[in-house]
Amino acid sequence: MFAFMNRSTATVDPLLLAPFAHLGAGTCDLLCHLATIYHLKAREALFCQGDEAHSFYIVAEGGVRLVEYTSDGGAVALKLYGPGEMFGLLAVSGAYPYPATAEAIDDSVIIGWRGSDARELVKQCPDFGLILIDGLVTHVHQAHTKIRHLSADRVDRRIIRAVLNYAEKFGSERVGSVSIDVPLTQQALAEYTNTTVETVNRTLKLLERQGLIRCARQHVDVLEPVKLMYMAGDEVAMQG
Repeated sequence: MFAFMNRSTATVDPLLLAPFAHLGAGTCDLLCHLATIYHLKAREALFCQGDEAHSFYIVAEGGVRLVEYTSDGGAVALKLYGPGEMFGLLAVSGAYPYPATAEAIDDSVIIGWRGSDARELVKQCPDFGLILIDGLVTHVHQAHTKIRHLSADRVDRRIIRAVLNYAEKFGSERVGSVSIDVPLTQQALAEYTNTTVETVNRTLKLLERQGLIRCARQHVDVLEPVKLMYMAGDEVAMQG
């Protein structure tokens, strides 16, 4: 069951349009009018690999991961998107096939706009176009950074970076720690870091014995975020 079966054109709260907040009341009102709201359950697909790209999106609540499924049944998680982040910008340029599937990490609310509407709005509001361009550039930079990490970093460092990335996008601060507030399985970490569940399990157990994290079923608390950032090296934040 796909999210296109559970969508609405109800009025969008302007507070959910954080990336566009400075564009002015008129443009924000138009964006609210043109928006479609998608309600996804955990692991539900917003679009699938190979589908024609027709819209781009912002995460209002919850989160989304982009997953590429391979011919042998494997899965590679390419990127995570948390509240306030845009994705699917390919649709603004044309009806290309999506290279990956967008799955909800948890129960999520997604706001979407048709790419054709976005192109018309760019003609009226160039600043809106600059936001879309900046978003595309950010995605390309993050993709290059992740490729470099996958090719050059040790697997334990990749896993630490992944945990910190989840904490950055989906974490809430506690006293001296960060709680990751979406389900986080060892399988998801393995798919995101291009390694095995067994390697993820060993690494998490070691980090837990060192007092750096605390693990429960599908949940991780980051107890020492600064120490983990030091272990991960530079460019932890915004790796995508």
